[in-house]
Amino acid sequence: MVSGTHEKKVPIQKSAGVTASEQYLAALCERSFLSLWSYPNVHRDQGRHDGKGVGKELCDILVVFDQHIIVFSDKSCGFPDTGNLGVDWCRWFRRAVQKSANQVYGAERWLRDHPDRVFVDPACTQPFPITLPPPQTARVHRVVVALNAATRCKLFFNNSGTGSLMIQPDIVGDAHLASPFRIGQLDPARGYVHIFDDVTLNIILRELDTITDFTEYLTRKEAAVTSGRLGGAAGEEELLAHYLTELNGEGHHDIIIPADVTAAWFIEGSWQDVSSNTQYAAKKKADQQSYAWDRLIEAFSKHIAAGTLASGNEHPLTDHELGLRIMASEPRLARRNLAEAILDLMRNAPRDKQAVRHVLSKQSPERGYVFLVSPKQSHDSYDQYRQKRTALLAAYCHVAKLKSPALLDIVGIAVDLPGPDGGSEDLLYLNARNWTEEENARTRELQEVTGILVSPRETHYHDNEYPEGPPLFSEPPTERGNRRQRRAVRAEARRRRKRQHLLG
Repeated sequence: MVSGTHEKKVPIQKSAGVTASEQYLAALCERSFLSLWSYPNVHRDQGRHDGKGVGKELCDILVVFDQHIIVFSDKSCGFPDTGNLGVDWCRWFRRAVQKSANQVYGAERWLRDHPDRVFVDPACTQPFPITLPPPQTARVHRVVVALNAATRCKLFFNNSGTGSLMIQPDIVGDAHLASPFRIGQLDPARGYVHIFDDVTLNIILRELDTITDFTEYLTRKEAAVTSGRLGGAAGEEELLAHYLTELNGEGHHDIIIPADVTAAWFIEGSWQDVSSNTQYAAKKKADQQSYAWDRLIEAFSKHIAAGTLASGNEHPLTDHELGLRIMASEPRLARRNLAEAILDLMRNAPRDKQAVRHVLSKQSPERGYVFLVSPKQSHDSYDQYRQKRTALLAAYCHVAKLKSPALLDIVGIAVDLPGPDGGSEDLLYLNARNWTEEENARTRELQEVTGILVSPRETHYHDNEYPEGPPLFSEPPTERGNRRQRRAVRAEARRRRKRQHLLG
Protein backbone atom coordinates (compact mmCIF):
# COMPACT_ATOMS: atom_id res chain seq x y z
CA MET A 1 0.00 0.00 0.00
CA VAL A 2 1.33 3.44 -0.85
CA SER A 3 0.48 6.92 0.33
CA GLY A 4 -0.14 10.03 -1.71
CA THR A 5 -3.83 10.63 -2.07
CA HIS A 6 -6.18 12.67 -4.18
CA GLU A 7 -8.47 13.66 -1.34
CA LYS A 8 -7.26 13.98 2.24
CA LYS A 9 -9.62 12.91 4.99
CA VAL A 10 -9.42 13.91 8.61
CA PRO A 11 -7.71 10.98 10.34
CA ILE A 12 -9.39 9.23 13.25
CA GLN A 13 -7.88 10.49 16.51
CA LYS A 14 -8.15 7.66 19.02
CA SER A 15 -7.40 7.87 22.71
CA ALA A 16 -4.62 5.65 24.05
CA GLY A 17 -6.27 5.33 27.46
CA VAL A 18 -6.03 7.68 30.45
CA THR A 19 -4.68 5.62 33.34
CA ALA A 20 -1.81 3.13 33.13
CA SER A 21 -4.20 0.18 33.43
CA GLU A 22 -6.46 1.64 30.71
CA GLN A 23 -3.45 2.08 28.42
CA TYR A 24 -2.39 -1.50 29.02
CA LEU A 25 -5.92 -2.75 28.35
CA ALA A 26 -6.12 -0.63 25.19
CA ALA A 27 -2.87 -2.15 23.91
CA LEU A 28 -4.08 -5.69 24.63
CA CYS A 29 -7.41 -5.07 22.89
CA GLU A 30 -5.82 -3.50 19.83
CA ARG A 31 -3.48 -6.46 19.54
CA SER A 32 -6.34 -8.96 19.80
CA PHE A 33 -9.16 -7.15 17.98
CA LEU A 34 -7.02 -4.89 15.75
CA SER A 35 -7.09 -1.13 15.47
CA LEU A 36 -10.03 -0.66 13.11
CA TRP A 37 -12.52 -2.16 15.57
CA SER A 38 -11.12 -1.29 19.02
CA TYR A 39 -11.61 2.21 20.53
CA PRO A 40 -10.54 3.38 24.01
CA ASN A 41 -12.37 6.01 26.05
CA VAL A 42 -15.43 6.33 23.84
CA HIS A 43 -17.77 9.19 24.81
CA ARG A 44 -21.47 9.89 24.60
CA ASP A 45 -22.99 13.23 23.64
CA GLN A 46 -25.44 14.24 26.34
CA GLY A 47 -26.43 17.41 24.55
CA ARG A 48 -24.76 19.75 27.03
CA HIS A 49 -23.16 22.80 25.40
CA ASP A 50 -21.86 24.97 28.24
CA GLY A 51 -18.28 25.45 27.12
CA LYS A 52 -17.03 22.60 29.30
CA GLY A 53 -17.37 19.93 26.65
CA VAL A 54 -20.38 17.88 25.68
CA GLY A 55 -19.12 14.35 26.24
CA LYS A 56 -19.18 11.90 29.10
CA GLU A 57 -17.13 8.73 28.99
CA LEU A 58 -19.22 5.80 27.85
CA CYS A 59 -16.76 2.99 28.60
CA ASP A 60 -13.04 2.32 28.71
CA ILE A 61 -12.89 0.20 25.53
CA LEU A 62 -15.57 -0.31 22.91
CA VAL A 63 -15.12 -3.02 20.29
CA VAL A 64 -17.67 -3.22 17.48
CA PHE A 65 -17.32 -5.98 14.90
CA ASP A 66 -20.22 -7.02 12.69
CA GLN A 67 -23.00 -8.05 15.12
CA HIS A 68 -20.68 -8.18 18.15
CA ILE A 69 -20.32 -5.35 20.66
CA ILE A 70 -17.78 -5.79 23.47
CA VAL A 71 -17.98 -3.23 26.28
CA PHE A 72 -14.97 -3.07 28.61
CA SER A 73 -14.89 -1.19 31.90
CA ASP A 74 -11.72 -0.88 33.98
CA LYS A 75 -12.15 0.71 37.39
CA SER A 76 -9.17 -1.07 38.92
CA CYS A 77 -8.25 0.20 42.37
CA GLY A 78 -6.01 -0.80 45.22
CA PHE A 79 -7.19 -3.55 47.54
CA PRO A 80 -7.74 -2.02 51.02
CA ASP A 81 -5.92 -3.34 54.07
CA THR A 82 -7.85 -2.36 57.19
CA GLY A 83 -7.15 -5.61 59.01
CA ASN A 84 -10.74 -6.76 58.42
CA LEU A 85 -11.03 -8.90 55.31
CA GLY A 86 -14.81 -8.59 55.16
CA VAL A 87 -14.58 -4.78 55.07
CA ASP A 88 -11.68 -4.81 52.59
CA TRP A 89 -13.42 -7.19 50.19
CA CYS A 90 -16.69 -5.25 50.25
CA ARG A 91 -14.98 -1.95 49.54
CA TRP A 92 -12.88 -3.38 46.70
CA PHE A 93 -15.80 -5.30 45.20
CA ARG A 94 -18.08 -2.26 45.19
CA ARG A 95 -15.46 -0.02 43.56
CA ALA A 96 -13.70 -2.43 41.19
CA VAL A 97 -16.56 -4.72 40.19
CA GLN A 98 -19.98 -3.23 40.90
CA LYS A 99 -19.11 0.27 39.74
CA SER A 100 -17.60 -1.09 36.53
CA ALA A 101 -20.59 -3.34 35.92
CA ASN A 102 -22.93 -0.37 36.28
CA GLN A 103 -20.89 1.51 33.69
CA VAL A 104 -21.10 -1.47 31.32
CA TYR A 105 -24.87 -1.77 31.76
CA GLY A 106 -25.26 1.98 31.21
CA ALA A 107 -23.10 1.88 28.08
CA GLU A 108 -25.13 -1.00 26.69
CA ARG A 109 -28.37 0.90 27.24
CA TRP A 110 -26.96 4.03 25.58
CA LEU A 111 -25.68 2.09 22.56
CA ARG A 112 -29.12 0.59 22.04
CA ASP A 113 -31.03 3.85 22.56
CA HIS A 114 -28.65 6.41 21.01
CA PRO A 115 -26.34 4.70 18.48
CA ASP A 116 -25.91 8.01 16.64
CA ARG A 117 -24.56 9.81 19.72
CA VAL A 118 -21.32 7.88 20.27
CA PHE A 119 -17.96 9.56 19.66
CA VAL A 120 -14.25 8.74 19.88
CA ASP A 121 -13.27 12.09 21.46
CA PRO A 122 -14.39 13.95 24.63
CA ALA A 123 -15.58 16.98 22.63
CA CYS A 124 -17.85 14.69 20.58
CA THR A 125 -16.63 15.98 17.22
CA GLN A 126 -15.63 12.61 15.72
CA PRO A 127 -18.50 10.13 15.41
CA PHE A 128 -17.78 6.51 16.18
CA PRO A 129 -16.57 5.25 12.78
CA ILE A 130 -17.96 1.69 12.78
CA THR A 131 -21.67 1.19 12.19
CA LEU A 132 -23.37 -0.25 15.25
CA PRO A 133 -25.52 -3.34 14.61
CA PRO A 134 -29.29 -3.03 15.08
CA PRO A 135 -30.39 -3.68 18.68
CA GLN A 136 -32.43 -6.70 17.66
CA THR A 137 -29.39 -8.48 16.18
CA ALA A 138 -26.57 -7.07 18.34
CA ARG A 139 -24.70 -9.55 20.53
CA VAL A 140 -23.39 -7.59 23.53
CA HIS A 141 -20.53 -8.97 25.61
CA ARG A 142 -20.00 -7.23 28.96
CA VAL A 143 -16.47 -7.31 30.39
CA VAL A 144 -15.17 -5.84 33.65
CA VAL A 145 -11.44 -5.65 34.36
CA ALA A 146 -10.86 -5.77 38.12
CA LEU A 147 -7.20 -5.76 39.16
CA ASN A 148 -5.14 -5.73 42.38
CA ALA A 149 -6.88 -8.51 44.30
CA ALA A 150 -4.49 -11.35 43.37
CA THR A 151 -2.11 -11.10 46.33
CA ARG A 152 -4.87 -11.07 48.94
CA CYS A 153 -6.78 -13.75 47.05
CA LYS A 154 -3.82 -16.10 47.07
CA LEU A 155 -3.20 -15.45 50.77
CA PHE A 156 -6.86 -16.09 51.51
CA PHE A 157 -6.62 -19.54 49.96
CA ASN A 158 -3.47 -20.49 51.94
CA ASN A 159 -1.15 -19.50 49.07
CA SER A 160 -2.71 -22.13 46.81
CA GLY A 161 -3.79 -21.38 43.29
CA THR A 162 -2.77 -18.56 40.99
CA GLY A 163 -4.58 -15.71 42.71
CA SER A 164 -7.40 -15.58 40.18
CA LEU A 165 -10.96 -15.06 41.39
CA MET A 166 -13.05 -18.20 41.70
CA ILE A 167 -16.16 -18.59 39.56
CA GLN A 168 -19.31 -19.72 41.38
CA PRO A 169 -22.55 -19.06 39.46
CA ASP A 170 -24.90 -19.59 42.41
CA ILE A 171 -23.61 -16.38 44.05
CA VAL A 172 -25.95 -13.65 42.84
CA GLY A 173 -26.06 -9.89 43.38
CA ASP A 174 -25.28 -8.66 46.90
CA ALA A 175 -24.43 -12.19 48.02
CA HIS A 176 -20.97 -11.40 46.63
CA LEU A 177 -20.33 -9.12 49.59
CA ALA A 178 -20.25 -12.14 51.89
CA SER A 179 -18.23 -14.31 49.47
CA PRO A 180 -14.66 -13.01 49.23
CA PHE A 181 -12.77 -13.70 46.01
CA ARG A 182 -15.71 -15.45 44.35
CA ILE A 183 -17.61 -14.19 41.34
CA GLY A 184 -21.01 -15.39 40.25
CA GLN A 185 -23.76 -13.46 38.49
CA LEU A 186 -23.90 -9.75 39.26
CA ASP A 187 -27.39 -9.03 37.93
CA PRO A 188 -28.99 -11.82 35.88
CA ALA A 189 -31.89 -9.55 34.90
CA ARG A 190 -29.50 -7.19 33.08
CA GLY A 191 -27.23 -9.84 31.60
CA TYR A 192 -24.09 -11.75 32.45
CA VAL A 193 -20.86 -9.83 33.09
CA HIS A 194 -17.42 -11.42 32.60
CA ILE A 195 -14.82 -10.46 35.23
CA PHE A 196 -11.14 -10.59 34.28
CA ASP A 197 -8.55 -10.13 37.02
CA ASP A 198 -4.76 -9.74 37.41
CA VAL A 199 -4.16 -13.33 36.33
CA THR A 200 -6.83 -13.98 33.72
CA LEU A 201 -6.82 -10.71 31.75
CA ASN A 202 -3.49 -11.52 30.12
CA ILE A 203 -4.22 -15.20 29.68
CA ILE A 204 -7.61 -14.71 28.02
CA LEU A 205 -6.65 -11.87 25.68
CA ARG A 206 -3.41 -13.54 24.62
CA GLU A 207 -4.87 -17.00 24.09
CA LEU A 208 -8.05 -15.82 22.36
CA ASP A 209 -6.46 -13.08 20.29
CA THR A 210 -8.91 -12.82 17.43
CA ILE A 211 -12.41 -11.35 17.60
CA THR A 212 -13.97 -14.69 16.62
CA ASP A 213 -11.99 -16.80 19.11
CA PHE A 214 -12.72 -14.33 21.91
CA THR A 215 -16.46 -13.91 21.33
CA GLU A 216 -16.94 -17.66 20.81
CA TYR A 217 -15.36 -18.33 24.19
CA LEU A 218 -17.44 -15.67 25.95
CA THR A 219 -20.60 -17.06 24.40
CA ARG A 220 -19.82 -20.66 25.40
CA LYS A 221 -18.74 -19.63 28.89
CA GLU A 222 -21.88 -17.57 29.45
CA ALA A 223 -24.00 -20.51 28.33
CA ALA A 224 -22.24 -22.78 30.83
CA VAL A 225 -22.57 -20.28 33.69
CA THR A 226 -26.27 -19.63 33.11
CA SER A 227 -27.13 -23.29 32.45
CA GLY A 228 -27.41 -24.06 36.16
CA ARG A 229 -25.10 -27.05 35.69
CA LEU A 230 -21.79 -25.32 36.37
CA GLY A 231 -20.95 -25.63 40.06
CA GLY A 232 -17.84 -23.53 39.81
CA ALA A 233 -14.24 -23.18 38.70
CA ALA A 234 -11.03 -22.50 40.61
CA GLY A 235 -10.42 -19.63 38.21
CA GLU A 236 -11.22 -18.38 34.71
CA GLU A 237 -8.04 -19.98 33.41
CA GLU A 238 -9.30 -23.43 34.44
CA LEU A 239 -12.43 -22.98 32.32
CA LEU A 240 -10.25 -21.80 29.45
CA ALA A 241 -8.05 -24.90 29.69
CA HIS A 242 -11.07 -27.13 29.17
CA TYR A 243 -12.45 -24.91 26.41
CA LEU A 244 -9.19 -25.01 24.44
CA THR A 245 -8.87 -28.77 24.67
CA GLU A 246 -12.45 -29.97 24.22
CA LEU A 247 -14.64 -30.17 21.12
CA ASN A 248 -18.41 -30.53 21.01
CA GLY A 249 -20.37 -32.66 18.58
CA GLU A 250 -20.07 -30.01 15.87
CA GLY A 251 -16.29 -29.89 16.18
CA HIS A 252 -16.20 -26.51 17.95
CA HIS A 253 -14.38 -25.67 21.15
CA ASP A 254 -16.74 -25.73 24.09
CA ILE A 255 -17.02 -26.06 27.87
CA ILE A 256 -18.48 -29.52 28.03
CA ILE A 257 -20.41 -30.74 31.05
CA PRO A 258 -21.23 -34.45 30.82
CA ALA A 259 -24.92 -35.32 30.72
CA ASP A 260 -24.77 -37.23 34.00
CA VAL A 261 -23.28 -34.26 35.90
CA THR A 262 -25.61 -31.72 37.44
CA ALA A 263 -23.01 -29.50 39.16
CA ALA A 264 -19.63 -29.60 37.43
CA TRP A 265 -16.52 -28.25 39.16
CA PHE A 266 -13.41 -27.31 37.23
CA ILE A 267 -10.61 -27.68 39.71
CA GLU A 268 -7.20 -26.14 40.01
CA GLY A 269 -4.34 -27.32 37.80
CA SER A 270 -5.91 -27.78 34.35
CA TRP A 271 -4.41 -24.57 32.92
CA GLN A 272 -0.97 -25.47 34.24
CA ASP A 273 -1.25 -28.91 32.68
CA VAL A 274 -2.27 -27.52 29.30
CA SER A 275 0.14 -24.57 29.12
CA SER A 276 3.14 -26.76 29.99
CA ASN A 277 2.26 -29.50 27.48
CA THR A 278 4.51 -30.05 24.43
CA GLN A 279 1.51 -30.11 22.09
CA TYR A 280 0.47 -26.70 23.35
CA ALA A 281 3.99 -25.41 22.71
CA ALA A 282 3.85 -26.85 19.18
CA LYS A 283 0.55 -25.07 18.58
CA LYS A 284 1.95 -21.72 19.69
CA LYS A 285 4.97 -22.20 17.42
CA ALA A 286 2.77 -23.09 14.44
CA ASP A 287 0.62 -20.02 15.13
CA GLN A 288 3.54 -17.63 14.70
CA GLN A 289 3.15 -17.37 10.93
CA SER A 290 -0.53 -16.46 11.37
CA TYR A 291 0.42 -13.01 12.66
CA ALA A 292 1.46 -12.07 9.13
CA TRP A 293 -2.30 -12.04 8.44
CA ASP A 294 -2.83 -9.65 11.35
CA ARG A 295 -0.06 -7.38 10.07
CA LEU A 296 -1.62 -7.31 6.61
CA ILE A 297 -4.99 -6.27 8.05
CA GLU A 298 -3.28 -3.59 10.13
CA ALA A 299 -1.38 -2.26 7.12
CA PHE A 300 -4.66 -1.60 5.32
CA SER A 301 -6.40 -0.36 8.48
CA LYS A 302 -3.79 2.25 9.36
CA HIS A 303 -4.00 3.84 5.91
CA ILE A 304 -7.80 3.74 5.93
CA ALA A 305 -7.97 5.44 9.34
CA ALA A 306 -5.37 8.02 8.37
CA GLY A 307 -6.87 8.74 4.94
CA THR A 308 -3.59 7.86 3.18
CA LEU A 309 -4.76 5.23 0.71
CA ALA A 310 -3.34 5.46 -2.80
CA SER A 311 -6.93 5.76 -4.01
CA GLY A 312 -10.43 5.51 -2.59
CA ASN A 313 -10.07 7.96 0.29
CA GLU A 314 -13.30 9.64 -0.81
CA HIS A 315 -15.23 6.55 0.27
CA PRO A 316 -16.44 6.21 3.88
CA LEU A 317 -14.60 3.94 6.25
CA THR A 318 -17.59 1.60 6.33
CA ASP A 319 -17.03 0.77 2.63
CA HIS A 320 -13.39 -0.18 3.20
CA GLU A 321 -14.21 -2.08 6.39
CA LEU A 322 -16.27 -4.77 4.66
CA GLY A 323 -13.39 -6.69 3.11
CA LEU A 324 -11.14 -6.24 6.13
CA ARG A 325 -13.95 -7.53 8.36
CA ILE A 326 -14.00 -10.78 6.39
CA MET A 327 -10.25 -11.12 6.89
CA ALA A 328 -10.43 -10.23 10.60
CA SER A 329 -13.30 -12.63 11.25
CA GLU A 330 -10.96 -15.55 10.62
CA PRO A 331 -9.96 -17.37 13.83
CA ARG A 332 -6.32 -17.98 14.69
CA LEU A 333 -6.18 -21.46 13.14
CA ALA A 334 -7.59 -20.22 9.83
CA ARG A 335 -5.17 -17.27 9.84
CA ARG A 336 -2.31 -19.73 10.20
CA ASN A 337 -3.32 -21.42 6.95
CA LEU A 338 -4.16 -18.21 5.09
CA ALA A 339 -0.84 -16.65 6.00
CA GLU A 340 0.98 -19.75 4.80
CA ALA A 341 -0.93 -19.67 1.50
CA ILE A 342 -0.04 -16.08 0.65
CA LEU A 343 3.52 -16.24 2.01
CA ASP A 344 4.22 -19.44 0.07
CA LEU A 345 2.89 -17.81 -3.10
CA MET A 346 5.18 -14.80 -2.59
CA ARG A 347 8.19 -17.01 -1.88
CA ASN A 348 7.73 -19.11 -5.01
CA ALA A 349 6.32 -16.56 -7.47
CA PRO A 350 8.53 -15.93 -10.51
CA ARG A 351 10.13 -12.50 -10.66
CA ASP A 352 8.93 -11.77 -14.20
CA LYS A 353 5.31 -12.91 -14.36
CA GLN A 354 2.18 -13.02 -12.26
CA ALA A 355 1.18 -15.83 -9.94
CA VAL A 356 -2.26 -16.42 -8.45
CA ARG A 357 -3.82 -18.69 -5.87
CA HIS A 358 -7.50 -19.31 -5.24
CA VAL A 359 -8.03 -20.25 -1.58
CA LEU A 360 -11.23 -21.88 -0.35
CA SER A 361 -12.30 -22.41 3.25
CA LYS A 362 -13.50 -25.79 4.47
CA GLN A 363 -14.78 -24.13 7.63
CA SER A 364 -16.72 -21.41 5.75
CA PRO A 365 -17.59 -22.77 2.28
CA GLU A 366 -19.25 -19.48 1.31
CA ARG A 367 -15.95 -17.61 1.69
CA GLY A 368 -12.98 -17.49 -0.67
CA TYR A 369 -9.78 -15.57 -1.28
CA VAL A 370 -7.77 -14.69 -4.35
CA PHE A 371 -4.07 -13.96 -3.82
CA LEU A 372 -2.26 -12.30 -6.71
CA VAL A 373 1.45 -11.58 -7.03
CA SER A 374 1.98 -9.27 -9.98
CA PRO A 375 5.42 -7.75 -10.65
CA LYS A 376 5.70 -4.32 -12.24
CA GLN A 377 6.70 -4.18 -15.90
CA SER A 378 9.56 -1.85 -16.73
CA HIS A 379 7.59 0.10 -19.35
CA ASP A 380 4.78 1.01 -16.91
CA SER A 381 4.78 3.90 -14.49
CA TYR A 382 3.89 2.88 -10.95
CA ASP A 383 0.44 4.47 -11.26
CA GLN A 384 -0.19 2.54 -14.49
CA TYR A 385 1.01 -0.63 -12.81
CA ARG A 386 -1.34 -0.16 -9.86
CA GLN A 387 -4.32 0.49 -12.14
CA LYS A 388 -3.61 -2.63 -14.19
CA ARG A 389 -3.06 -4.73 -11.10
CA THR A 390 -6.33 -3.59 -9.54
CA ALA A 391 -8.26 -4.37 -12.73
CA LEU A 392 -6.60 -7.78 -12.95
CA LEU A 393 -7.45 -8.54 -9.33
CA ALA A 394 -11.10 -7.62 -9.94
CA ALA A 395 -11.19 -9.95 -12.93
CA TYR A 396 -9.75 -12.82 -10.91
CA CYS A 397 -12.31 -12.30 -8.12
CA HIS A 398 -15.21 -12.38 -10.56
CA VAL A 399 -13.92 -15.53 -12.24
CA ALA A 400 -13.47 -17.09 -8.80
CA LYS A 401 -17.22 -16.71 -8.32
CA LEU A 402 -17.77 -18.31 -11.72
CA LYS A 403 -15.57 -21.26 -10.76
CA SER A 404 -17.08 -21.62 -7.26
CA PRO A 405 -20.76 -20.57 -7.40
CA ALA A 406 -21.30 -21.22 -3.67
CA LEU A 407 -19.05 -18.29 -2.73
CA LEU A 408 -20.81 -15.29 -1.21
CA ASP A 409 -17.79 -13.31 0.05
CA ILE A 410 -14.64 -13.05 -2.04
CA VAL A 411 -11.62 -11.08 -0.88
CA GLY A 412 -8.82 -10.34 -3.32
CA ILE A 413 -5.33 -9.32 -2.23
CA ALA A 414 -2.71 -8.25 -4.74
CA VAL A 415 0.94 -7.53 -3.97
CA ASP A 416 4.12 -6.84 -5.83
CA LEU A 417 7.42 -8.37 -4.91
CA PRO A 418 9.23 -6.05 -2.48
CA GLY A 419 12.00 -4.01 -4.02
CA PRO A 420 14.39 -1.28 -2.89
CA ASP A 421 11.48 1.18 -2.57
CA GLY A 422 9.26 -1.24 -0.67
CA GLY A 423 6.08 -2.88 -1.90
CA SER A 424 2.36 -2.21 -2.07
CA GLU A 425 -0.87 -4.10 -1.53
CA ASP A 426 -4.36 -3.84 -2.99
CA LEU A 427 -7.52 -5.13 -1.35
CA LEU A 428 -10.76 -5.87 -3.15
CA TYR A 429 -13.99 -7.21 -1.69
CA LEU A 430 -16.71 -8.78 -3.84
CA ASN A 431 -20.12 -9.31 -2.27
CA ALA A 432 -21.52 -12.05 -4.50
CA ARG A 433 -24.89 -12.46 -2.80
CA ASN A 434 -26.81 -10.78 -5.62
CA TRP A 435 -24.91 -12.39 -8.48
CA THR A 436 -27.01 -12.38 -11.65
CA GLU A 437 -27.06 -14.49 -14.79
CA GLU A 438 -25.97 -11.39 -16.70
CA GLU A 439 -22.87 -11.10 -14.54
CA ASN A 440 -22.28 -14.80 -14.99
CA ALA A 441 -22.33 -14.42 -18.77
CA ARG A 442 -20.05 -11.37 -18.74
CA THR A 443 -17.57 -13.11 -16.47
CA ARG A 444 -17.58 -16.26 -18.62
CA GLU A 445 -16.79 -14.10 -21.65
CA LEU A 446 -14.04 -12.35 -19.69
CA GLN A 447 -12.49 -15.69 -18.80
CA GLU A 448 -12.61 -16.87 -22.40
CA VAL A 449 -10.84 -13.71 -23.58
CA THR A 450 -8.19 -13.58 -20.83
CA GLY A 451 -7.77 -17.27 -20.04
CA ILE A 452 -7.56 -16.57 -16.32
CA LEU A 453 -8.33 -19.33 -13.83
CA VAL A 454 -9.10 -21.83 -16.57
CA SER A 455 -7.18 -24.46 -14.60
CA PRO A 456 -6.62 -22.76 -11.26
CA ARG A 457 -4.52 -24.09 -8.44
CA GLU A 458 -6.96 -24.22 -5.56
CA THR A 459 -5.88 -24.43 -1.94
CA HIS A 460 -8.28 -25.73 0.69
CA TYR A 461 -6.95 -24.56 4.01
CA HIS A 462 -7.47 -26.75 7.03
CA ASP A 463 -4.88 -27.84 9.55
CA ASN A 464 -4.57 -29.54 12.90
CA GLU A 465 -4.73 -27.03 15.69
CA TYR A 466 -2.25 -29.09 17.68
CA PRO A 467 0.26 -30.13 15.00
CA GLU A 468 2.16 -32.78 16.95
CA GLY A 469 -0.22 -35.63 17.62
CA PRO A 470 -3.96 -35.52 18.39
CA PRO A 471 -5.57 -32.55 20.14
CA LEU A 472 -5.23 -32.27 23.88
CA PHE A 473 -8.33 -33.29 25.76
CA SER A 474 -8.94 -32.54 29.41
CA GLU A 475 -10.50 -34.99 31.82
CA PRO A 476 -14.20 -34.09 32.03
CA PRO A 477 -15.42 -32.62 35.30
CA THR A 478 -17.50 -34.82 37.59
CA GLU A 479 -19.60 -34.33 40.68
CA ARG A 480 -17.91 -36.92 42.83
CA GLY A 481 -14.49 -36.53 41.29
CA ASN A 482 -11.22 -38.39 41.43
CA ARG A 483 -8.63 -38.32 44.20
CA ARG A 484 -7.40 -34.88 43.18
CA GLN A 485 -10.93 -33.51 43.20
CA ARG A 486 -11.68 -35.04 46.58
CA ARG A 487 -8.59 -33.32 47.98
CA ALA A 488 -9.87 -30.07 46.50
CA VAL A 489 -13.25 -30.57 48.19
CA ARG A 490 -11.61 -31.13 51.57
CA ALA A 491 -9.41 -28.05 51.06
CA GLU A 492 -12.48 -26.05 50.16
CA ALA A 493 -14.15 -27.10 53.42
CA ARG A 494 -11.13 -25.88 55.36
CA ARG A 495 -11.21 -22.56 53.50
CA ARG A 496 -14.89 -22.11 54.30
CA ARG A 497 -14.26 -22.63 57.99
CA LYS A 498 -11.40 -20.11 57.82
CA ARG A 499 -13.59 -17.57 56.01
CA GLN A 500 -16.30 -17.93 58.60
CA HIS A 501 -13.72 -17.25 61.33
CA LEU A 502 -12.28 -14.21 59.52
CA LEU A 503 -15.69 -12.72 58.83
CA GLY A 504 -16.85 -13.30 62.38
